[in-house]
Amino acid sequence: MFQNNPLLAQLKQELHQQTPRIEGTVRAHEKGFGFLDVDNKTSYFIPMAKMKTVCHGDKVSGIVVKNNDKESFEPEVLLESALESFIGRIGFQDRSMVIYPENMPSSFSIPCKVNSQLPQKLKENDWVVATLISHPLNADKKKFVAAITDFIVEDDSKYKLWLKTLARYNLETTVQQADTLSIIEKELENRQDLTDVCFFTIDSENTQDMDDAISVNMDEQGNFNLHVAIADPTAFVLKDSDIDNIAKMRNFTTYLPDFNIPMLPKELADDLCSLQANVKRPAMVCKLKLDSSGNILFDSISFTSAWIESKAKLAYHNVSDFLENNEQLSSSHSSLPEQLNILANLAKVRINWRQENALVFKDVTDYRFVLDENRQVEAIIKEPRRISNQIVEEVMVIANQALTTMLNEKIGFGIYNIHTGFDTKYLDQILKILADNGITEFDKTSLTSFAGYIKLRRIIDIDPFLAMRLRKFQSPADFSIEPQPHFGLGFDAYATWTSPIRKYGDIVNHRLLKAYMRQEALTPPDTNQLKTMNERRKMLRLAERDMAENLFAQYLSDKIGQTYTAEIVDINRGGARVRLTDIGAYAFLPLSMLHSVREEIVSLPDEGVIKINDNIGYKLTDIIPVSIFQVKNENQSIIVKLTNINE
Repeated sequence: MFQNNPLLAQLKQELHQQTPRIEGTVRAHEKGFGFLDVDNKTSYFIPMAKMKTVCHGDKVSGIVVKNNDKESFEPEVLLESALESFIGRIGFQDRSMVIYPENMPSSFSIPCKVNSQLPQKLKENDWVVATLISHPLNADKKKFVAAITDFIVEDDSKYKLWLKTLARYNLETTVQQADTLSIIEKELENRQDLTDVCFFTIDSENTQDMDDAISVNMDEQGNFNLHVAIADPTAFVLKDSDIDNIAKMRNFTTYLPDFNIPMLPKELADDLCSLQANVKRPAMVCKLKLDSSGNILFDSISFTSAWIESKAKLAYHNVSDFLENNEQLSSSHSSLPEQLNILANLAKVRINWRQENALVFKDVTDYRFVLDENRQVEAIIKEPRRISNQIVEEVMVIANQALTTMLNEKIGFGIYNIHTGFDTKYLDQILKILADNGITEFDKTSLTSFAGYIKLRRIIDIDPFLAMRLRKFQSPADFSIEPQPHFGLGFDAYATWTSPIRKYGDIVNHRLLKAYMRQEALTPPDTNQLKTMNERRKMLRLAERDMAENLFAQYLSDKIGQTYTAEIVDINRGGARVRLTDIGAYAFLPLSMLHSVREEIVSLPDEGVIKINDNIGYKLTDIIPVSIFQVKNENQSIIVKLTNINE
């Protein structure tokens, strides 16, 4: 009698509509069930049958169903799919092709269709790019279906890690091709001949795309006379040409360990534009003076298009060994020893100047992977920043300040690098941390001001523990067409032009500089370009992170039990994130690996400490000995333990 009863159907609908909905992110388990994570503290069980309608990482809404004393979640609406575009591995089930998406439970597969335009026939274990075209929560047939759009790499290729990483972030895997390239006829006009000036480059030993060269001397008044030559790709690349449009989409050269995809064709990046030794090259040259205290004499700044000929290619380590240990230079050019000593003095003067007038971040150690012929990690080389790195950094900052002055005073716009200091949503937390440390002279207004930020940075930079606690509250860097402060550098405006081979924003600034010098019409940059630059920079950093995590995991997979020195760089509820200072790898140190009695140890992330029996046992910046406990290759995570914890 109740079948097809409209009143009953209406009642059910009303009850359903009155049932509270919750939203969260699906977390799948290898055994088939899952959980909906609502926040850091709240999760709901998802039965195996309901997990067939969602996948790991989906953001969904639905209802909580109570059965006796147990609660479970039933997904109803897909808010955001984790698999809109993804990479995965090809498989076959009953002769039908499926794709196993990466970072999903190993048993999770999706039936797939293949783009008929793919040039090769796909086989088992090939890696591909796919797009989800059907999701159970949005589809009539209640099932997943994907379309394969691109082939990435065969599973046994030695380039698999690199090509998968690039595809994951939709980054190019091929080098831009170009027809015969020659300098634009207009660029030959009024180009000054500076080939007699003793320019030289300082780069890594294997660098081919050299985009800056330096020459320096001192005058009788004790001023530094500095010439900075920057590669000139705009002498070859017309605005809106095919090469330019591709560079505009790429925005940056992609650098991964022992693998790079240049923004420009290699013929330009590594040859015609590269400031190679003993070869005549077009360049944009900035001439300026600095006084003995490191102040730029702004009325001395001039720019010119020129021909230069670098007299030597020097390597960072060789220059540092010469200046620090009096070892022999790789070049015998007679003026280089004097120039390098002047530059070493200039770098020290400028670092002092920046500490007093701007900001200087502490030196960061670089780490370099050494790969064998099969692209397996043989070693990781620790490369601390030395005097040669400081020389190049300070000279480039000087040159960029000179350009910034030109843009501000003569042009009025350009592509500026900006940074706004602390993210405003964290101001209450920052003020509490400062008050807890006896720093009470700041309020929200002063924290968000340029002068206030610099004042605070100078206070906290002498306290590494406090500086690390506040570092996570920084806002990300951005780009602007108009001059705005760069809080992180301590400059009221900062634009770059010193890497035009590698950065499209620098190409834009080169063109503005040339247009001003030629008295041509000046056109502001496209605001949409700034958005693509910012997004591409994020993707590149994620790709660099993923590659490093993969290679660190590969290197440490056979080093279980080996001991390393580590610095605590973050603390969360489960333990501490540490960095192995000898090789640069990040690892996780669980609380259980810090102290054997779980009830006696507690993590306090907001305070940056871990307490044992109510006493501070460990804190951010502590240096501790750890050993490799486990390497999880499925997600490239490295687990370590304190070396004095028993097995």
